[in-house]
Amino acid sequence: MTMCILRNIAVVLLLAFSLVMNAQIDSEKYAVKSGHVEYTLSGNTTGTKTIWWDNYGDKTYEEIKSVTEVKMFGIKSREETHTITVTVGDKFWSANLLDGSGQKGVLDVKELAHAIAEDMTEEEAKQMEQQLLDAFGGEKLGTEKFLGYPCEVLSVMGAKSWIYKGVVLKSTAKLMGMENNEVATLFDENISISDDRFTPPSDVEYQDISTLQQSMFE
Repeated sequence: MTMCILRNIAVVLLLAFSLVMNAQIDSEKYAVKSGHVEYTLSGNTTGTKTIWWDNYGDKTYEEIKSVTEVKMFGIKSREETHTITVTVGDKFWSANLLDGSGQKGVLDVKELAHAIAEDMTEEEAKQMEQQLLDAFGGEKLGTEKFLGYPCEVLSVMGAKSWIYKGVVLKSTAKLMGMENNEVATLFDENISISDDRFTPPSDVEYQDISTLQQSMFE
């Protein structure tokens, strides 16, 4: 449970920083038109993670195969994961390939991003980004090359990320006695990707949670 909470915090922070840092490009998720990244996961969670995207993140495919092991208060827990998440525009499908279950729905994040970035100048976006960093005790650590790409290095709440044009190529986190690392081993940018890549698994029973997602977002 604690691991899930930490992941959710990271997702919210990355979303917030991504929206602000990319405000000048009409709130697109990435400043790279298309790409493919393969990660190695280490620490309490070991395994692999693969991401494909096109049209600046309007279409995405993410697959995670991992095992998470946690020991708290002398009790060990082990969780296997094999998920595929696909987004096309404002629609998403999240499939658990281990039990054949899944969720689907509509969540217009781009509308929220546009609302945040609308009429915002580049200077105002930088100020908002700094305010978010300050609020969470974060800081910019400068730039550093990773896989040959110049990355902005950010540190927030015990986590450190190397970000190239909105793409996180490396992240390390140590918090509450747990460690999680995602390190890109392959990154291709501005490549041709077939639309078939963004087709969700068909042999999954999806539960439509659009109404729940919308009420939470509102």
